[in-house]
Amino acid sequence: MMQSEYLFRKILLIEDEAAHALLIERSLKGVGDEVIRATNWTEMGERLGAGSFDLIISDLHIPGAPPEGPIGAIRTKVPHVPVVVLTSSSSVSDGVAAMRLGAQDFIVKNFDSSFKDVLHLALKRIAVAKALELEKVKLSRDRDILQRAVENSDDGFALVTEAGDIRYCNSAFKNFLQECEATSQTILAISTEAIVNGEAVKEALKQKLASLSEGAVWTSELISAGSRDFAYDLSLSGVPSGDGSVALAMWVRDIRERKRREKFQKEILSTTTHDLKGPLGAISISCEVLLDKEMEDKRTRQVLERISSSANSAIQLIEEFLSVRRIEEGTFLLRPHRQPLLPIILRCIETFTIPYETRGIGVKVECPETDLEASVDALAVERVVSNLLSNGMKFTPRGGSVTVTARSSLGGVHLSVCDTGAGMEPAEAQALFQRYSRLEKHAHVAGTGLGLFIVKSVVSAHGGSVEVTSAIGAGTTFDLYFPDDPPVNARGEVLCLNF
Repeated sequence: MMQSEYLFRKILLIEDEAAHALLIERSLKGVGDEVIRATNWTEMGERLGAGSFDLIISDLHIPGAPPEGPIGAIRTKVPHVPVVVLTSSSSVSDGVAAMRLGAQDFIVKNFDSSFKDVLHLALKRIAVAKALELEKVKLSRDRDILQRAVENSDDGFALVTEAGDIRYCNSAFKNFLQECEATSQTILAISTEAIVNGEAVKEALKQKLASLSEGAVWTSELISAGSRDFAYDLSLSGVPSGDGSVALAMWVRDIRERKRREKFQKEILSTTTHDLKGPLGAISISCEVLLDKEMEDKRTRQVLERISSSANSAIQLIEEFLSVRRIEEGTFLLRPHRQPLLPIILRCIETFTIPYETRGIGVKVECPETDLEASVDALAVERVVSNLLSNGMKFTPRGGSVTVTARSSLGGVHLSVCDTGAGMEPAEAQALFQRYSRLEKHAHVAGTGLGLFIVKSVVSAHGGSVEVTSAIGAGTTFDLYFPDDPPVNARGEVLCLNF
């Protein structure tokens, strides 16, 4: 509707009878801001040529009009302006003829006590219909703009069914399917040999397609395993479809350029941290030498202790950076072997028992197979579970809970850590595993942004995969998969080669 108290801003009234025109104009009070009258065919043409109108009210017969009446001519001149016919004729055929020519409604001019109400009701219906039509046109235009923007986007987008069939996809998504050697128009047709951990990724994708709820998001990463050189972030979101069901939207983003930039940044970081470690070590050793001597000045001793503590903290931070560097270079060595998984998890839980109790957060383990074994490096997996438990503790409110679940799955072991925290938006979940990545809303929480990067590095080194499913207000779940046969070398070691 118009942004005013009136249904129509400007109305053209075509009526040759002065008395009738006066009654109609009185009835239009409160409906139209301005009513302009034409008394014959010639004036009608002049009025239509001189200005624009939001509504036309016309008699069925006016002086000078052709035998078929004015309605057809009006529709030709102003096809988008609604027309209401007022006629003294009570013949239904006259009304039907007017409607066929394009009138929106016709009203008999009986001018009794109900005339005004009938006229207002008809005009309100027309105003509502006009507003709906304008909104429909706007929505159609916005949809076309959005479709063009999606089609021209560098990111791949697709609407998929629970079975993985692609209902719509843009050009970038088609390129993604081609690089992943998909054999048909379904996301599940991607080649498992073309991507790292292809079977596990495909199985996880199949499960998420069938189970993802509205508002939830699942992310994964697809790295080329064959001759092609590609890397994609993949995000699957459950969105309401309007009919009570959940539609599945999938985004893929080419991250190979980001990987190359990160490699360059890693080189700079490695050089800088290596150059700083020597001077800081000298400062720390010098402080220890001085502190070993008797010293009467307590203030001097306190300063030296503070310098030594700060230097050691900086050295520890550099060691963490260098560890990450070794992970990224693929020189991070792990020695996985077959061993019980539950004791590893319980050791981590024991470490966090007191902090969790202090914060009022529950923590539990679900492992139906108490003798479940996994081919893992125990210390590395402890670090993974500890990082995820630490995350769960930071972002779960008092009264919430964190659950660690372990079970055998598809030639390996599935390990999940699920919290009842605030959850994340799809865009936030995509950035979690990047180096130094911190969500803006969690900027106040202590951390370096390396924890989840290390988690993914360790799992990838085992030949496994990490995925995250999250929904606002419903918490976050990290799903880890460790295969039974990690890619060990002749010495029983595995290298992290994905970073």
